[in-house]
Amino acid sequence: MNKFLSSILALIISCVFFTACKKQAPQLPSNKGVEIDNVNASLIKINQRLAAKEDLKLKQFAKTKGAFKKNETGFWYIIYKSGNGPLLRDSVSCKLSGQLMLLNGKTVEEDTKQLVIGKKEVIAGLEEGLKLMRKGDSATFIIPWYLGYGLIGRKPLVPPYTSIIYKIKVLN
Repeated sequence: MNKFLSSILALIISCVFFTACKKQAPQLPSNKGVEIDNVNASLIKINQRLAAKEDLKLKQFAKTKGAFKKNETGFWYIIYKSGNGPLLRDSVSCKLSGQLMLLNGKTVEEDTKQLVIGKKEVIAGLEEGLKLMRKGDSATFIIPWYLGYGLIGRKPLVPPYTSIIYKIKVLN
């Protein structure tokens, strides 16, 4: 019987030894459960509705102003004069002359500036539009607020939620 007890005792010790070395899986704190962020979901839906409403408004505006094309990004454009050379791409330095206007036709800024494409030195809609141009090109861009100065605007020139027009010439 002594051998029997020794065998059982050895078996129990082996089981305890092998299970004790097993690392326990980490537990999530009780406050870290999966939550649905209703506020963010609501804000996303509101922004999508606002953007769709603005797109419809700009589509009607562009029809009255000429043969504008809509880019897949969401802005409208016309390139008037084709220059020469390759299209502007990221890391290319260029000099621009341009006018910033509101949709009512009021010019709020005229400027000439040197910039590097892809460095986010200008608003997203204009930067994407510049990639459709060559040196020497002139173009007009109608840029919705969500690709322009957004919900903050550019005080005091551009109010919040305001779509804009850029008339641009790539000088060199």
